[in-house]
Amino acid sequence: MERIEFICVGTELLVEKVNTNVILVSGYLAKVGLILQRNTVVPDSEEEIAACLRESLSRSQVVLVSGGLGPTFDDVTREAVASVFQRKLIFSSEIWENIQAYFHHRQLKIPEIAKKQACIIEGSKILPNKRGTAPGLLLEEKESGKVVILLPGPPSELEGMLVEYVLPFLKDFFHLSEKKYFRFGIAGVPESFVEEKSCDLRKRYSDKVEFTIITAPGMIELLCQTTKENENLCLEMEKELKEIFGDSFLGLNPPTLPEIVGKLLQQKKLTMAAAESCTGGLLGARITDIPGSSLYFKGSIVAYSNRWKRRLLKVPPTLLRKYGAVSQEVALAMAKGARKAGQADVAVSITGIAGPGGASPEKPVGLVWMAVVLPDKKTASRKFLFSGTRTQIRERAVFSALEFLRQEIGNWEKKK
Repeated sequence: MERIEFICVGTELLVEKVNTNVILVSGYLAKVGLILQRNTVVPDSEEEIAACLRESLSRSQVVLVSGGLGPTFDDVTREAVASVFQRKLIFSSEIWENIQAYFHHRQLKIPEIAKKQACIIEGSKILPNKRGTAPGLLLEEKESGKVVILLPGPPSELEGMLVEYVLPFLKDFFHLSEKKYFRFGIAGVPESFVEEKSCDLRKRYSDKVEFTIITAPGMIELLCQTTKENENLCLEMEKELKEIFGDSFLGLNPPTLPEIVGKLLQQKKLTMAAAESCTGGLLGARITDIPGSSLYFKGSIVAYSNRWKRRLLKVPPTLLRKYGAVSQEVALAMAKGARKAGQADVAVSITGIAGPGGASPEKPVGLVWMAVVLPDKKTASRKFLFSGTRTQIRERAVFSALEFLRQEIGNWEKKK
């Protein structure tokens, strides 16, 4: 079995910062049929990094390491890995020229400490960094067959290097071309529901297909691995899963939920607007992450205070006094106001309590009301109760709103 581990270096990840890199890496690995076996977070300590790497190499073929490749005194990942492999650090004039060019292009003064990033581990392969200054490094130990890949910590740099260099290498290393991978997306339901409802199907295909259930942003994915001879099974399974999950089924190898909603709006020739309170513009950000979203997205009004709900969305003061900002009535008024203000065909609204404060016994942390207004002015509303941190509640609200909108547009289309 292919075993891959991921070590995230950074004292800040143990103190205050959320580690989003593990989600990014595991998601990309899953798309090519690889499952991350273990993730470990270690501080900026040469001893801790080296000890963790030795432990990971004792049980896994490939170890990815992110972070600690910068120019400051606490960036010691290169030194730690070099000590494990008993190799020297060598200054690369070629990398130094690239770093200088990076700073010159941005009209920035080159700090002297940046030279540290031009040091590479003896015998390693350089992975160019097109988005930053610290190159990645790939070390392969021929005798043991073990591989260590050093990657930058900033997510944008990590993602680019992962897609351009690491995934192609891993496909060859693990001979993934000899296998066939496909995934099915299900939205709007919890992982446990997917596990339960797909149980019989997985049992029937278990002699030919390996299954893994993973959580992706906005959806649950059923990842399948089989041989090329059995790849036709995916069509049979797709038909069965559609029957099992109905409108929640997103199909074979689906794009992201914001992309799905965008394509749906374009297909139906609809424009949309949004009104956000507790999500503070995150819904608009997710929609506009998609190139070309200006064709269907008019904008999002972030009305956090009741005053702005009244002034910008024309929410009646009587509703706010009688029901409160987090209510079905206010969510519906927000959606209607957004649709009118944006002169859009459809609109979606979000209002809730993301916490940790602002809750009451009647309205706990995680309570979110959403509403959708459709082209014929028909409306739909839904109540959600999310768990997790403030950040998690806000993210879950955004993707739930997109799925809510997707399903309501589908229902409206059926009734036309």
